[in-house]
Amino acid sequence: MKNAFVKLACLALFVPGVGAAAPVEVIRDRASSHAIYHEPGAPSSVVMAASELQHYLEKAGGVKLQIVTQPREPMISLGANAASRSAGLSLDGVPLEGFRIVTRGRNVYILGPDTADNELTPGGGTSAGTRNGVYTFLEKYLGVRWLVPGEHGDYVPRSGEVLIPETDLADAPFFLNRRVPYTQERRPEVKRWWARQRLGWSLFLNHSHNWEGSVPASLYDQHPDWFAQRGGVRVPPSGRYKLCVTNPGLVRAYADAAIAFFDQRPQATCYSLSPSDSAGWCECADCSARYEKDPNEELSVTPAILSFYNDVARLVAQRHPGKFLAGYVYAQYVFPPKTPIRLEPNVFLVWAPSFDYGYTLFRPQLQRQWEDLLGQWTGVTRNLSYYDLPVNISTEAGAPNPPGLKILKFLYPRLKAGGIKGVYVYGIDAWGRGGPLNYLLARLAWDPEADVEALFDEFCDKAYGAGGPEINRLFRALDAEMERHYLANPKASYTLTNEIMQDVYAKNFPQLERLYRSAEAKVQDPEAKARLAMIGENLTVLAWNLRQFKMLPDPEASSFYLPDAEFFALLTSKRGSLALEPPAEAGRPSAVNRKVQVSPAQDVPGAEPMRRFRLRGDQHLVLLPTGREEVRIRFSQITARGKLITYRVFSPDGSEVTSGLASAEVPIVLSADGNKYYHLVVSAASATFMIEATGAAWAVDGAFGNKGLHLLGATTPLYFHVPAGVESFHLSLEADPPGEVAVATLYAPDGRKAGEFDCTAVSVDRKLISVPSQAAGWWKLAIEKAPAGPIDDVWVKPGDELSGYFSLEPARALGVTRVPEGTK
Repeated sequence: MKNAFVKLACLALFVPGVGAAAPVEVIRDRASSHAIYHEPGAPSSVVMAASELQHYLEKAGGVKLQIVTQPREPMISLGANAASRSAGLSLDGVPLEGFRIVTRGRNVYILGPDTADNELTPGGGTSAGTRNGVYTFLEKYLGVRWLVPGEHGDYVPRSGEVLIPETDLADAPFFLNRRVPYTQERRPEVKRWWARQRLGWSLFLNHSHNWEGSVPASLYDQHPDWFAQRGGVRVPPSGRYKLCVTNPGLVRAYADAAIAFFDQRPQATCYSLSPSDSAGWCECADCSARYEKDPNEELSVTPAILSFYNDVARLVAQRHPGKFLAGYVYAQYVFPPKTPIRLEPNVFLVWAPSFDYGYTLFRPQLQRQWEDLLGQWTGVTRNLSYYDLPVNISTEAGAPNPPGLKILKFLYPRLKAGGIKGVYVYGIDAWGRGGPLNYLLARLAWDPEADVEALFDEFCDKAYGAGGPEINRLFRALDAEMERHYLANPKASYTLTNEIMQDVYAKNFPQLERLYRSAEAKVQDPEAKARLAMIGENLTVLAWNLRQFKMLPDPEASSFYLPDAEFFALLTSKRGSLALEPPAEAGRPSAVNRKVQVSPAQDVPGAEPMRRFRLRGDQHLVLLPTGREEVRIRFSQITARGKLITYRVFSPDGSEVTSGLASAEVPIVLSADGNKYYHLVVSAASATFMIEATGAAWAVDGAFGNKGLHLLGATTPLYFHVPAGVESFHLSLEADPPGEVAVATLYAPDGRKAGEFDCTAVSVDRKLISVPSQAAGWWKLAIEKAPAGPIDDVWVKPGDELSGYFSLEPARALGVTRVPEGTK
């Protein structure tokens, strides 16, 4: 850790006559006698460092140094090797992931702790100290900056010479785990950018929500007492379900899942205890006895959760004493317990102060609450890491993300002072709207006391060249406007609401446009132009979204205006770009891979005209052309909630037919020839919409989401086919009482009532429905508003006994049967 590590001064002595050594001339006049040396068996991180060093020395100095595996003076020696030891250098006192840069005569030595390939640190991570040293060397002595990933992301001054002053420099990261997630980090170019920014971890922490993975819903029928009790009943698990954390059998089962994980993966060092997201906690007497009120007089389940962490950790330690169990303290368990609970030594907490998501830390009272909680949690344990999205607006609407400079200056020095072990702070996937923030987060992860203002100014200057001042003002203006909005609107959180769209982005869009176009007119450097264009593409997306919400008085007057067809073509051409928000469905959805048999319904008993409805979130539909006319699919009633609703259409063999952006103005048009049926996959996150199709029979996949078919507010009867031979099936209705309620009636093909569902007191009403003989055919579920309370989010989930598909338009109902795997 850096606070226990003496950072040696970098000596740059150029004053003649005072005994200073001459600088090492690595490159002069585009010539060099130096080689880059590493041992033949050096770890891959050192080999990569040598290649990176060679590449950037050539770009900066104009000469390509040879990489050798035998020491040869003069040289740049990489790694702790025989050459560095002969020079009297050691890594004594250098922490994992740290490094030294030392000159000796004409040689330069860069060395740090390096884990071998397939080797882990005691904390389950890796150490690439030498590589971190190389990147620091390139930054400090060549002026290189890695601004954004990709071919246009580097800033490399070209001078034709590289002179290194007499140096003995040592450095290491403060945080042992440094991650900036949600930056498209699975892409190769972003992985490389992460390495160049020295992100990484010598301490590995697995803290994702893990209750569903550890105790699957399939165990409910055998062990209902393991699952949350609500309204006096054990609730069938659905979506982000909760467990009964005081049940000894559940604790034993969870510990067994962790033990099995470690048994199967001897090198693994950490298993997650973190509950599933959202609310729905168990209300049994034993769990409720461990609940209390937080300082805001809201429910706090912290005592129950920490006790659960301890109970599981003790059992796991009996079998695997050297392993860690990590868990969040978050949401309704973000406040420490009133009565202290001593944690087991193998428990690692990850503090996620969800009250500060978005830009809420602009509010002084939340800063005080945050600071108080930091002190309280660091008093509970030193095994504490940090998870947050404190300067993040969740949207696909192209809105440039303000960097939150004041918030970053508040957070990071305090995290260091608190001795926090790691940072997992969200970045922005769309680099064209979040590039400055991603850069700042990466730099602060290495040095939490870095000068935030200077880093931001440096980024704008180097990323956008002559246009840097204008882009600097653009982001600072958004910062000021976002602060004003959050101070005036106490309910504003981390999603892009219509209020933020209007008050921050629509109101200031003319200024954003002027600043961008002014910068564009000044920039001549091709690399800076490419980086600037990433912002411009997002402003085009923002202009389109503001037009959809009718927030621009004259949208066609904007230089960012594009008609829908041209806008959709732009998005298609930029698919896969780092600049824009990546599509959620990057790969082919698994539902598309499953073969189905389809047949249009001949007659649906009890059919009613389709009413207005709204689907919410991601959906999968199957459509069967019913004639020679082309198939037309129309979207309406769209509520975007900051999300661009995208779609992809697939043929039965899984090949993609078309894709695009859902719009009320432009329908999806498909040929009636050439395909037996189509898969339509809609990526909508939390957005809502109505969908209609002509020229096709169609059905919606009720098994696509883990909670079932998701409707919002307005509903229409659902029709589904029960094939012959099915003796019974499960069906669930779910709502969120008492605030959101729903009831439903199930009708058999002969019109009789087969079941009634009531979600006014319990969140999930799951029933086993018996199918009498001669009752195969089309059944109807009519969802209605309850006698008291509003209907809002409603889910309908079919059991595995059925195909899971629902038809919403009986005149175009489609029967869908899943073909068993292996069937030709």
